[in-house]
Amino acid sequence: MLTKQELSAELESMDRWYSLHFAELVNQYAGKAIAVVQGNVVAVAETEKEADEVARRLFPGSFPLVVTVPQPEELVCLI
Repeated sequence: MLTKQELSAELESMDRWYSLHFAELVNQYAGKAIAVVQGNVVAVAETEKEADEVARRLFPGSFPLVVTVPQPEELVCLI
C-alpha cells in the first residue's frame, strides 16, 4: 500500500506524463479508454473499466493511469 506522500508523487508523475504525451494520445487513441503503467500504454478499450481490468490483470499490484482520450473536436473551446 502506498503512503499519502508516495501516492501524491505517483499522481503528479502520471499527470506530467499525460500532459507531455497528450497530443500523441489524441492522435492515436481518440475516443478510446487507455491504461498506462510505468509510462507505457498497456491497454486500449471501449471503457475505462475494461482498460483498468486489462492493465491490472497484466500488471498485478500496479496503479494504472486510466483515462478516456478526448476526440479532437472535444478540445475546441467555444467562447
